[in-house]
Amino acid sequence: MCKLSAWLCNRSPPAWAVELQERIVDVSEQLDELILLATASATREEQELMTLAELKAKVEQAVTVEESAVTLIGGIAQQLKDAIASNDPAAIQAVADELDKGTADLAAAIEANTAPTA
Repeated sequence: MCKLSAWLCNRSPPAWAVELQERIVDVSEQLDELILLATASATREEQELMTLAELKAKVEQAVTVEESAVTLIGGIAQQLKDAIASNDPAAIQAVADELDKGTADLAAAIEANTAPTA
């Protein structure tokens, strides 16, 4: 209920007040849109950073595995050279057996971590 005189209560607001109210509503809606865009952008950026961190971890893991494989192969090669130099058939066979096992283990690991091609 209007506490002013009946004349003031029944009047329409001035045009400038109506226009100001409309502009305030427009600005409020634009701010809401900006907030939504900023929130969505931050979420995408966080996801991209997580993906980048995961990728870096996988690359580091792959490098470690590759370095381990190089060390393993180098060690087996040296064992084979030593066995040949000693002219010991049992030592040569032991290195050959170890090489076969290592080859099978490596092949299984590669197969387990390789996506099938369609």
